[in-house]
Amino acid sequence: MNDRIQRINYRGKEIIKVDYRHCKEAELIALTMEHKQLILMENKTSYFLANYENTYGTPNYMKAAKDFTESTRHLVKKGAFLGITGPKVYLLKGITFFIDVDFKTFDNEQGALDWLAS
Repeated sequence: MNDRIQRINYRGKEIIKVDYRHCKEAELIALTMEHKQLILMENKTSYFLANYENTYGTPNYMKAAKDFTESTRHLVKKGAFLGITGPKVYLLKGITFFIDVDFKTFDNEQGALDWLAS
């Protein structure tokens, strides 16, 4: 497994942490596809925390993110995001509404982990 993808246990929940910080488009897409393959291979309920600080979601990356969401929606129960700020928060809220997934943005990791474990 990539060193940017880790498993942690928090309050009895296994959470996959994906560190996208400072990644360029190719690495963003590769990490997203690796995360997707991991979830599909395990074929069990999944929760994730993704950190997007200092990244930019290009159109090609957004296609990969959409593919991830559509492919794993039946397994991912909650997803928490760090580093999504400004207008991107509203974009994510719109996407989550239309795709019907339980994804939220957070200002800090502790709040994200608490919500994922709730």
